[in-house]
Amino acid sequence: MTMDLLGIKPLGIIARSRLFPIVPQFIMLSVYATLFIGSVGVGYDSKIAPYIANMNLANQLVWNIWWPVTLVVAVIAGHLWCAVCPLELVNSLASRVGLKRKVPGFLRSGWVVPLFYAFILFGAGKYLGLREVPRTLAIYLATVVSLAFISGLIWEKRSFCSYICPLGSIIGMYSYIAGMEWRVKDPKFFDKCKTKDCLTKRKRYKLTGHSCTSNLFPAKIHDNRHCLLCTHCLKACPDSNFSFALRLPFADFFKKIKLIPAEMGMLMLIIGFVNNSWHALVVFTLIPLFFCLLVSRKSPGPMLNAFMILLIPTTAAAHMLHAFRGIIWNWPVYKYNFIDPLGVRTATMLADKTLVIDRSGMGAAWKLLGNTTGLLYGVVFAASVAIIMKSPLTEEIDWKGKVLLVLSVALYIASFYFKV
Repeated sequence: MTMDLLGIKPLGIIARSRLFPIVPQFIMLSVYATLFIGSVGVGYDSKIAPYIANMNLANQLVWNIWWPVTLVVAVIAGHLWCAVCPLELVNSLASRVGLKRKVPGFLRSGWVVPLFYAFILFGAGKYLGLREVPRTLAIYLATVVSLAFISGLIWEKRSFCSYICPLGSIIGMYSYIAGMEWRVKDPKFFDKCKTKDCLTKRKRYKLTGHSCTSNLFPAKIHDNRHCLLCTHCLKACPDSNFSFALRLPFADFFKKIKLIPAEMGMLMLIIGFVNNSWHALVVFTLIPLFFCLLVSRKSPGPMLNAFMILLIPTTAAAHMLHAFRGIIWNWPVYKYNFIDPLGVRTATMLADKTLVIDRSGMGAAWKLLGNTTGLLYGVVFAASVAIIMKSPLTEEIDWKGKVLLVLSVALYIASFYFKV
């Protein structure tokens, strides 16, 4: 029996309130503006370039605080960040007054998301210094807000969130792991419902309590992949036929879920980034995939889908650990971030060797991270084996294919310990 968190009075009040998620979104939009102001004036300077990324408060907050927290929230609660994301607010407000044109096929294909993410990794990340130059962060923040606004003016519904935003795609895949789910209480109730307020077009562009704009049929939400937890369907429903319930983690992996090719491409990009080695992407994923497909020649489709989906739990664990290494490494730096928010003065002192960051005494934190790493990968491997043996994902795969899948997961986990 699942526990409905909306039954906890404060959570129920917040979810049903007309102020949620609008007020948190406006607050986060003001945070975006503050981050922009705190980073736009700090451009590239060769002297302080090796130090400014961690010394600038805005840059630090985005990449070493907000990002790790967002990943953890995704694997625990799914799309909770998306519920309060200011880009969803900007996109939704623009779509209320925009042209409301149907989303074109090139967006619906899903390929814009990995292409945008590839630009972030290789263009903005590698060549423009997205993580190293604060001004580039400011330009990026302005760009994504502009994209959310422009796409809302042109296309219907929640077009930016559904078809453009890479973060939403990452969170969506990691949401399969989450121990919480947004579902209807009684799926059969929808058949008797006359108004269908959670689905109707007439309520699509209400400011709050609107029908679903994520192209979902709320009564038949199958998994956590696409629901943004915005709670508008709850407010639209006259009978509040929705719950936000606790469940067993990894529950979605024991269902018939399927990744489209664009999502597989996105996952490959995430793996390459998290592993920090594109050679590892070939050696520890594509080569094992080749042998899995070779053994399962009669069922290549199910094998490809199962193989890719089984990469998600390990990738999510590695992604979180990768992010939290940054938190630990920068722990002694945080006090300087608040003393000198722009970071230029502190970075100059580091460049001139008049200041040295003392990272002694961090042994306990690194040991804790090491123990957590082993435990987390152990849980992921055990869950992956259970998925391979029990999930409908692998019901068309014979025992040889399943053995290869187990070995592939083990090899992929090992890739984060051994560099190619």
